[in-house]
Amino acid sequence: MKKIFLNEPEKDAWIISDILRGKMQNSEIRVNLQPILTYKLLCENTDHGFNIPKNQSWEKLTSNGLDFGKRLSIALQELERLNPSLKHVFTLSDYSKFWDNMGMYKVAETVLNRQSYNRGLYDDPDPLTGSVTRYLDGLLEAFLSREGAQGGEGSSPKGIATLLPRLLDKTSGSICDQASGLNGFLIEANKYARLNHGDVKLSGQEINAQTRALGIMNLIIHGMYPEIADVKIGNTITSPQWKEEDGHLLKFDGILTSPPFGVSNWGYEEAEKDIYGRFRYGLPSRAYGDMAFVLHSVASLKKDGKAVIVVPHGVLQRGASEAKIRANLIQEGLIEAVIGLPSNLFIGTGIPVAVLIINKNKPDVVRDQILFISAEEGFRKAMRNQNELRDSDIETIVSVYRSHLQVEGYSRSVPVTEISSNDWSLLPLRYFEKAEVETKIGKTSINRKKYEESDLPKITLGDITEVDRGLNPTKDDTDDTDATHYLVNLVDVQEGRIIPDGLKGITLSPKKAREYELKPGDLLLSSRGTTLKMTVVTAEDVKEKSLVFSQNFLRIRVSNPMQNDSNFIKAFLESPIGQYYLQAYQRGTTVTVLSHKDVASIKLPKLTIEKQREVTLLLLQSDEEYKTVVEHARKKKEQNYNDGYSIMGISDSYVKLD
Repeated sequence: MKKIFLNEPEKDAWIISDILRGKMQNSEIRVNLQPILTYKLLCENTDHGFNIPKNQSWEKLTSNGLDFGKRLSIALQELERLNPSLKHVFTLSDYSKFWDNMGMYKVAETVLNRQSYNRGLYDDPDPLTGSVTRYLDGLLEAFLSREGAQGGEGSSPKGIATLLPRLLDKTSGSICDQASGLNGFLIEANKYARLNHGDVKLSGQEINAQTRALGIMNLIIHGMYPEIADVKIGNTITSPQWKEEDGHLLKFDGILTSPPFGVSNWGYEEAEKDIYGRFRYGLPSRAYGDMAFVLHSVASLKKDGKAVIVVPHGVLQRGASEAKIRANLIQEGLIEAVIGLPSNLFIGTGIPVAVLIINKNKPDVVRDQILFISAEEGFRKAMRNQNELRDSDIETIVSVYRSHLQVEGYSRSVPVTEISSNDWSLLPLRYFEKAEVETKIGKTSINRKKYEESDLPKITLGDITEVDRGLNPTKDDTDDTDATHYLVNLVDVQEGRIIPDGLKGITLSPKKAREYELKPGDLLLSSRGTTLKMTVVTAEDVKEKSLVFSQNFLRIRVSNPMQNDSNFIKAFLESPIGQYYLQAYQRGTTVTVLSHKDVASIKLPKLTIEKQREVTLLLLQSDEEYKTVVEHARKKKEQNYNDGYSIMGISDSYVKLD
């Protein structure tokens, strides 16, 4: 009778962590544990094709703890010697050098040996999805989730790993991931093909030797290496490994990949003299390598191939050279769809991402259109700072993509002509008439088209103001002792006011000072980060200190204060419509930024100066009334509590400190 695998991976992870507490960091446990788990799996199964060292069986290895680390290292070295395809996979950790290898022996004896990893003993023996594999996946995932940002390196959220193969929809042929990490995409691609009675050949490339080794072990756990999947080591951009015998790039039927976000040292110089023809659509920004991976994917596809790529929003909207690249890809009919996903899906970063779908076999009927799907709101909260895609969210995205269904507020096929008029931006938010934004009055649904096409007279912000970027001070500028000015940074603006106490002194030449000096009436708008800060400089702010603004702000200076009020401009930018534009214009990969040109292009209602001041006064009075009511309620609450404590008879036993 087949057994049911009884071990609970999350519970076992806690036991292992407790055993190894003080012996290694959380980030080290998985790296050192996975080779041991995989070796036990290989020793207790015979269907994998690897040669197991004689006299180094798992049973013998764990029979006692004497020199356990040394004997384990010898066994793993011998495993690699007997199996050339495992070179540099199992020996990245030298267990003989562990100062306390009895901890690892205790893990093997009390946790790993609690049950056999022999797949044939259990109700589901399938190497890809069976009982033992599900347990090992759960155990390793438990450690990954505890590693924070470091654990996120090389791994993709389960929901994204499930979504991408379904979007790719390949059940035969070849599939590659050129930033394969722990090989989650390759494993899920194999599951998808198997589920649909197909058979695929999988390839990967990974730049980090340790990540590649752990990824190979992951493939072994799932019964895929090396027959179904293989992963080579190297830098995909500067040293692509998957090539034909004549040196040309190997072409694939499909590509699934989530390249590293915002890599700066990506190989710009090598790309300038690229011999593989990858950059014929243009050379990406020197500062960001995301687009280089997109272009590598395009060059690595067969003539009817498809690539499904996870990208940060910067890829979709950065200007200059990358706007030209997007234009070329779009005009050639290569981009089929862009799918906006929720933020906080990845461990260690909250930046929003999207799925970019490149299709060299894009149907002629939609050749001059791109499908945009706004799936940012489809998720559940997994933990405090972590969101995840639900099965229903994945199903909706896949269904809408495959059918090119138009769903109001969710999906839309946008003509290329409209995209070109938006500077070739592929940010989904730009192409939906309605969007939800958080504002001072709560969450609001915005109808952009209704605002823009209304008869309301409007004026472009850049026509009535000067919008300038702030100062990026050098070390020579910083000087608290002989300061000529004080620098306003993000931390110095709180609740719409400049806090003078923490301002840092800076010494500037008269010419530089004139360029960045603040005057009463100047509106400061934060240009970096997802939290938007605004303040209008008052006469009191500059009464005792001459202020300049940092590169983290944009300064909006009204050209004619007799016609336009900076407080009114601030009120509009804080309104639902203003917040929509500011959020839509945010760009960036690791840190979002606002361009001064984008802000200057915003259109606001054209009102007389009297009407502007009327609006400003109304909102100011409302804020003051709100503060008064809240303060009164706070004092009333405090008094009631004190009265209650007095009735208790304990009021003389405490003193309020603030």
